[in-house]
Amino acid sequence: MKNRILVAFLGACVMIFMCSCGIDRNKVNEVKTNNILQKVEKANSTNKDEETAQRQEEQSLLKKSEQAAKEGKSQQNKITEIDGLVKLKDMDSSFIIDLRYATTSNFTGKNIYPVDVCVLRKETAEKLVKANEEFKKLGYKIKVWDAYRPPYVQQIFWNLVQDSRYVANPKTGGSRHNIGTAVDITLVDNLGKELVMPSGFDDFSIRAQRSNPNISEEAKKNSKLLTDVMVRVGFEPIETEWWHFDDSESSKYKIVDIKLERFEQ
Repeated sequence: MKNRILVAFLGACVMIFMCSCGIDRNKVNEVKTNNILQKVEKANSTNKDEETAQRQEEQSLLKKSEQAAKEGKSQQNKITEIDGLVKLKDMDSSFIIDLRYATTSNFTGKNIYPVDVCVLRKETAEKLVKANEEFKKLGYKIKVWDAYRPPYVQQIFWNLVQDSRYVANPKTGGSRHNIGTAVDITLVDNLGKELVMPSGFDDFSIRAQRSNPNISEEAKKNSKLLTDVMVRVGFEPIETEWWHFDDSESSKYKIVDIKLERFEQ
């Protein structure tokens, strides 16, 4: 009997102990769970902070990049202008410049220009840039043979060729080249090869005239393309030279006498 009572007592103690342990384990598990949740929340909060910081850094870098691009563009847009004239390359660096009078490859056989710098009135240059943009979409670029021509050069030409069909008399108003509103140009392809045209540059014959009946179909097509685009952006052709175009607003401006060397200083 005593043994049974003892066993029952011990069993009750064991049950009480186990129940007590069970409560403690639940509490321990609850504490652990709470700790884990706190750690997860803390990690999430940290990740959010890091993501926010990263986004802010990215935005900051983007702003800096945009600002740098603006500053770079602004720097590129700084154009030297002297008495209304600008360097064409400052307006659009993709032009092909081949100033024949800065070489001996011209009708005089002499180097006439002291420096190889292509200059135009700014408003005329802006129109030529528009034309060049149109040609580039078609796979071509403008090659410039002549642009602004100082008055003293006009006198040299007139002394050599006193034919107003090809060289303007400086004593009767001179040339639109002397104003900086005329260009002598042709077209080149993406490889830099000149397109077939009615004649070469400075050809003072019927071959250069637009009314030439013996122009090949290819030359006629290319000359028409050149003329159509130039007229569309605000230039006027002349009959005797397929390569020559005057700004349609040339009459707004006067002859300027600027040394080309000033644009190289």
